[in-house]
Amino acid sequence: MTSRNAPCPCGSGRRYKDCHGTPGSDAAEWVERALRELQARDFSAAEASLREAERLAPDDPRIHANLGTVYVRQRRLADAEAPLGRALALDPDNPYVLTLLAHARQRRCAWTGLSELHARITRLLAASGDHAHADFNPFALLAMPITSRQQLAAARRFARGLAPASPARRAEVSFAAGERLRIGFASSDFRSHATVTLMMELWERLDRHRLELFGYGILARDAGPVGQRVERAFEHFTDVSGEPTDRAAARIREDRIGILFDLNGYTRNARPAIFALRPAPLQINAIGFQATLGTTWHDYILTDRFSLPEPLQHFYTERPLYLPHMLYPSDTTRLPAGAPPSRAACGLPEDRFVFCCFNNTYKILPEIFAIWMRLLAALPKSVLWLLETSAEAKTNLRQETQRAGVDAQRLIFAPRVGVGEHVARNAAADLFLDTYPYGAHTTANDALLAGLPVITCAGETLVSRIAGSQLTAIGLPELITTGFAEYEALALKLATEPALLKAYRERLAANRRSAPLFDMARYARDFEDAMLRVWDEQGA
Repeated sequence: MTSRNAPCPCGSGRRYKDCHGTPGSDAAEWVERALRELQARDFSAAEASLREAERLAPDDPRIHANLGTVYVRQRRLADAEAPLGRALALDPDNPYVLTLLAHARQRRCAWTGLSELHARITRLLAASGDHAHADFNPFALLAMPITSRQQLAAARRFARGLAPASPARRAEVSFAAGERLRIGFASSDFRSHATVTLMMELWERLDRHRLELFGYGILARDAGPVGQRVERAFEHFTDVSGEPTDRAAARIREDRIGILFDLNGYTRNARPAIFALRPAPLQINAIGFQATLGTTWHDYILTDRFSLPEPLQHFYTERPLYLPHMLYPSDTTRLPAGAPPSRAACGLPEDRFVFCCFNNTYKILPEIFAIWMRLLAALPKSVLWLLETSAEAKTNLRQETQRAGVDAQRLIFAPRVGVGEHVARNAAADLFLDTYPYGAHTTANDALLAGLPVITCAGETLVSRIAGSQLTAIGLPELITTGFAEYEALALKLATEPALLKAYRERLAANRRSAPLFDMARYARDFEDAMLRVWDEQGA
């Protein structure tokens, strides 16, 4: 196998030559070398190889795009600006570069020119033309202001590059009477990751008399306590990270998996080509990528009727597999016993109203941040508690705060800590403010588990509706809004009416013991029933 058949450095999981094309032959040799170095995570060597390719082919936008990708993979986001800008100068409508540059700026909270990038992306998504050597970055698009229809168009376009030359034959599996249904979960995130944060207790609770569980790690196994607990949760765990795509798919076929869960979708370190080979009769897009994958080889997307209302089904190539209450499981074991930490222990003032948002910075767009600044201006004795991020992102957020006429010291950044400590400290805040269009998923679950009310703004895209699904499942639908004006008004109302906020907090505490959101025994039974039902239906 030549390195041009190796995974592209953009992280798409596709072959380099299919994803971005091939530069001129001399430069191509250096690009191939860079790919090998990237696979070995030798970033400095990969950068040097791409610089040599750039010297040989200075006007090839693909080389500049890949150099920008190397920087993004190292979190050298400011350094990515120059090569990505050069790529766009040479190829102004390159959708991959546009989405990567916008995503990098969102992660830096560097918003100059961001609205223009978003506008260029939406214009390309609305156009019917195709691009010879680049696609949109589907994950980056989730945090941008686009529609479900545009997400579908981008996903379908990306999926075309994953399809094998000849359509793969769907695996055929049958189970004898009394034999358990075999369920497989494939992921790169069997480690300390948001997916595991949610799903661990589910795997441990599933009835082994009904289902036989298999885990497939597509990134090198985590030898730490989280990785070990994950592997114990499955009856069978296989590390396929070192196996080529066809062999990994063959192993799943050999294990006679009836239903295979794709927990990555198009996220980083995914290997979507495995699923294109159809190693299981039923394949389900679940949890990791909350949008359609645009493929013909994923049969279902795991969801609920709030997250994916029936009128929006036509924006998905997968059939909705509706769970009765909510699509997200909740690992309740991650909340430590005992009293939550004090405000002083969290570095918070005792006498201020604490707005909170622990979402990643790429989800914080200028429009939502402007609302937060107006809330701080309206309540002089309030602060905004955010998750620790890069020095550059913090500087940029503080500058935006000052431009809004608010003292930048009213932004407080929470250091990154272990899962249990992080979940527990949510209780020290007064109100969680969600982002839009990519809202809180695991972070909303953390807040509600700790007893912190969440306000969200639900749009039409799935990523904007997950917090609303959880609020519905905990019996607090009044905290779901559908527009910025309503969102801002509700946040201000709750911040200025302590009795009302206290009532919601008390209802959240009471419902914690009875509502479906944190009833993992009920969720496990609902999940098992859904698996057995769809398996019976496909064999009918």
